Formats: sequence, structure tokens, C-alpha cells
Amino acid sequence: MNLLSITFCENAENAKKLIDMIMKNYSNEDVEISNEILSNGKFNTIDFYIDRNEINKNNSLYNDFSDVFKHYAAVGISNHIVDNLEFKIIERILHTNYYFLKINERKFIMKQLNEYLDNEIHDKNVDVPYKVNRKAKILYKLVDFLDENETINIEGFVNFRLRTYLDDLYEVIDRVIEEYVMEKEYKEFIKLLKYFVNIQESKIDLINILVDKKGKYHFFDEENKLIDNEYIRGLIADLVDNNLNNDDMLVSTLITIAPKKIVFHFANNVKNSEIIETIKNIFDGKVYICNKCKICNVSKRIIKE
Repeated sequence: MNLLSITFCENAENAKKLIDMIMKNYSNEDVEISNEILSNGKFNTIDFYIDRNEINKNNSLYNDFSDVFKHYAAVGISNHIVDNLEFKIIERILHTNYYFLKINERKFIMKQLNEYLDNEIHDKNVDVPYKVNRKAKILYKLVDFLDENETINIEGFVNFRLRTYLDDLYEVIDRVIEEYVMEKEYKEFIKLLKYFVNIQESKIDLINILVDKKGKYHFFDEENKLIDNEYIRGLIADLVDNNLNNDDMLVSTLITIAPKKIVFHFANNVKNSEIIETIKNIFDGKVYICNKCKICNVSKRIIKE
């Protein structure tokens, strides 16, 4: 007496794994469930069945037993889709929609996606990992489908019954790739700026940058005096006239004068903490953060402005 038939594009070894996923929670010792794997080209079908003599199909007990077993099957299939099939779905999406990515880039993105999909909290209001959330949504759809069907093609079910799940995957993939592209462009931009700085002649050995409470930058020379170099003062004035924001002006100034050493004072007043990391990346090994020194004590009035 057939309980359920599951067809999917997997080899016999994976079919056995799916059987184990479904049967591991089954504990009814009174009714033995048998299974058989049938191969047809690239497809494998798992048939689950019980002895006709054990439960009469016309008896209400059969319907109750069938419903319980289908729930076990739905749990196993949802685990299979997320734990095994999802990787192949993502690979197919990357190959089809992001064919321009190099093989090593796809491998890196796959690693990022796996970490994101395994650990990300999908809903911040409900502390449930995204992976668990996906399985729950798929399980709900499976239970609903198996309530009316005794056969299921997993690939067909995913493609036609799990559109919301696939849309979620597309959204996550787009987000991870967007972050990857932005990070790649950022690194290339930093590399270009580093090259530009390295080929320039340094116009000052040391520059002290004091950050006041408003986040404004003040420039001091190596003798702890406000910079009065005509060239540098003119450069800063030009940048101000070009309506650059505070951070852009800082980076542009430093790149142009290419100091051999940069020291930040009162760095905790910087409004955008990422700007210091950017400067560190551009001026590799030349940036220092001062906690307390002579220039800090001398310049307290400026910092309080």
C-alpha cells in the first residue's frame, strides 16, 4: 500500500540520505514502513509503502497514519531542500545571472552566501536564524501540498510552489554580490590612491590632525604649530571653495601633500569613524592615533570649540 512517492534529480546515494532524513524521527514500532528506490535516467524515485495487511486503507486508521507519515516526510524534504538542494540552486543562479564572475569570485561568493544563510537572523524581532526560518516556510508549503497528493517531484515543487523562497534567495544573492562588488571597487580605489601617494614627493614630514568636538579638522606641523605653509593653506582653501565635505577635504588634503607620518589627536571626535580606516589603508603604516601628548594639552581650547 503506497504512502508516498518522491522523485528528484539525485543519485541513489542522496536518495538514501533523504530516506534517512525522513525515517530518523519515525518511532512507530507497530507498523513497518518499507521503501524502494527506482531509477529512471537522471531521476530517482523513492516509494514508501506498508504491507496491505497491516492497515486497511478503508479504515480511518490508515488516513491518520498516512497524515503522520507525510508530516515526517515534509520535515525530511524541507531539510533536504535547504541543506542539500539549496547549494545547487544558488550555483545555478550564479551561473545563469552572474556569468561574468570569474570562477574564484563565484567560490568566494558561495562561501559568503553559505555563512550568511546559515547564521543570519532574518527577522530582528524574532530571534530565529534565517536557515531555520526558511525550513519552516518550506515545511508549511510541503504539509499543505502533501495533504492532497501522494506523489511529489522535488525540483518541480521548488520551481512552481516555492516562488517566495526562490525570490528570497535571489534577494540575498543580489545583496551579497552587491556588497562584494562595492568592496572590490573600494579596494581598487584604495590601491589607486596608494599608488598616487607613493609616486608623489612628500610635501611635509609630519602632520598632526586635531579633531574638535564638532568633528572639524585642524592641521598642525611637526613643531605643533598651526600649519602656515602657503601651499598647504592655499590647497585647503581651494578644497573648501569646491564645497567638499569635511571628510573629502581631509582625504584630498592628505593625498595631495603626501605626509610621511600622520597623527590623529582626539580621534574619538571624528563623526565618521570609517574615514580613519580609509586613511590607514591609503597611508599604509604611516597613520597613528594619539591618546595623550603635549600637543593635545596645548590645544584643548581648539578641541572644545
